Amino acid sequence: MTNTSGFQSPKPLEAPKSGFAGVVGLTGSIWGSLKDTGAKLAQRISFWSVIALVAILSSVYYFVFAESLYDSQVIISIQNKGSSGAGVSSLLSSAIGSSGSSSQSQQIYEYIQSMDMLKILDKKYHLRQLYSDSGRNPFWRLWFPNTDEDFLWFYQQMVELDSQSDVGIMTIDVLDYDRTRAHAIAQDIIAESEKFINSINATMQAQTMKLARNELENAVKAVQASKNPQEQAVAEMRLSAAQQALAAADGAANQQSVFIVPISVASMPTETTEPQRLFNIVTITFLTGLIYAVGFLMWSNVRDHRKA
Repeated sequence: MTNTSGFQSPKPLEAPKSGFAGVVGLTGSIWGSLKDTGAKLAQRISFWSVIALVAILSSVYYFVFAESLYDSQVIISIQNKGSSGAGVSSLLSSAIGSSGSSSQSQQIYEYIQSMDMLKILDKKYHLRQLYSDSGRNPFWRLWFPNTDEDFLWFYQQMVELDSQSDVGIMTIDVLDYDRTRAHAIAQDIIAESEKFINSINATMQAQTMKLARNELENAVKAVQASKNPQEQAVAEMRLSAAQQALAAADGAANQQSVFIVPISVASMPTETTEPQRLFNIVTITFLTGLIYAVGFLMWSNVRDHRKA
């Protein structure tokens, strides 16, 4: 029907598609566009363009963001004085065993990386505040300083340990933004480790004395309870051995049995050694090229199988 004013009536609006069908259509359209874009990019991206991009990005990181770190290194030897006497050794071998350089090296290793050591160092050097400072590298910073687990993990990356437990030798590298602080932390780690191992020695020596005294008391009771010459002779031999063991234990209690001997004292670094910028850039670029080549070969095989 024609309007008398000369204008045509507007066409009726089409019924809108259902919401689900519209979403599916829109998703398919977006996915198709992404596939087309990806295909065009894949045609333009070459091996050398990937290598160049990775080299540029890694160079920007290492020369713009990565902070230089000083490394104070100290090498120590854990020495065990050995058995303090046959009487003590025979008395305690079944009770507490014998300690060797391997177990002692492991104890020191675990203590240096423990929260106990970190609390001591943090109290003196405020490491939690230092590692989380906003001026630090945004890609290598303690982002959650209130979380002890993250704090401990970050500290363990800044204190590198290499333990040769079979020979009782340990190398400690302390990384820090300041060379004087790196040197001081390395010295304190050694001092606190000596206190720790000495406390273990004191505990074991106290246990040694306790066992030796108990054995002496039992030997005295055995002599008093003996009823014939044969029993008395055996009891007196046991008493004599217990007396010797107590004397040896008393002497061992006044001596240090484990020593931390510096092979090289904590060094005072004069220049930064971490990160190794050029080496890291070359390594990252090489690995990227290797991964690219392997991925390209795998994709080529898949594509050939599909065509076949």
